[in-house]
Amino acid sequence: MRQLRVYFPKVLSMSFVSLLLSMAGVGQAREKQAGLTSRSCTSRTGLYCEMYGSGSPILFLAGLGGSTFSWRYMVAPLAAEHTVFLIDLRGQGKSPKPHDKHYSVLDQRDLIYEFIVEHDLKQLTLVGNSYGGAVSLLVAIKLCSQSPNRLAKLILIDSGGYPDHLPDFLVLLRTPIIGWLAVHLLPPRLQIRIVLKKSYYDQCKITQEQIDTYAKAIAARGGRHALLQLAKQVIPKDIEGWIAKYRTISVPTLILWGEDDHVLRRDVGTRLHAAIPNSTLEYINYAGHIPQEEQPDAVVCRIKAFLTSGGSCPQPPQPPKCNH
Repeated sequence: MRQLRVYFPKVLSMSFVSLLLSMAGVGQAREKQAGLTSRSCTSRTGLYCEMYGSGSPILFLAGLGGSTFSWRYMVAPLAAEHTVFLIDLRGQGKSPKPHDKHYSVLDQRDLIYEFIVEHDLKQLTLVGNSYGGAVSLLVAIKLCSQSPNRLAKLILIDSGGYPDHLPDFLVLLRTPIIGWLAVHLLPPRLQIRIVLKKSYYDQCKITQEQIDTYAKAIAARGGRHALLQLAKQVIPKDIEGWIAKYRTISVPTLILWGEDDHVLRRDVGTRLHAAIPNSTLEYINYAGHIPQEEQPDAVVCRIKAFLTSGGSCPQPPQPPKCNH
């Protein structure tokens, strides 16, 4: 009981920082795709997928608890020259959330690898944010060793990758009893407000639409179970062995980091940059843990410059003082 008294208040202030931040339906997001219509990209994996545009493929994986909604601002600018794939990882968004324990980061890696092979994706650019970045690292390792003709470039946005840099909220969710209480007792809208305030530099950019959309998915059938399983299994066995394999990622890699990320510290990006041989590290001003949502224009510009090997991108202007 003493443990509960000590830690439960911290759950109110720190839990769900990015885990739940985009666990949402996608109906409202599709209205922002400039008239683009998703094409079918069903898969034997059972993962929910949306596909837009045509050209060389670019595949996006959201953070832990995230969904295709996280990438709503990326689709229209990139679909003119690329086939854009948005995929919900197992247990997230509209993908299956069965009541089992097959939610490890290696399970996710294998499902994404199977999807890539099934759809015969080549010259692929793989993009991952936070937990989706950690999955992308493992997918890239497997592709570089087993299917080197498939992966062309890798983009990591405020990515996970090291066990000694776990966010406080993730530590709490992995704690017996405390994690269950956090997921089951906090009202969904309160959870989302906490999430977004911790994940944004400029809280004035948080909208009621985001809160309502994200909160709806937290209570989805199987959602709470999946979230807890994802948190428990976020670190693979033999993590140090996997970290040692980061150096085998041979494709050009862009590492983007929100300069004001308070979920994963900037030195995580520095360590990834040092570990991946052909990598570049860039920071985005006035952005927190999810710059693709908070500073989407800056992220799109850097992705386009990276894919075309040319051009420079200005930093976003300082936002006005926020009264929230």
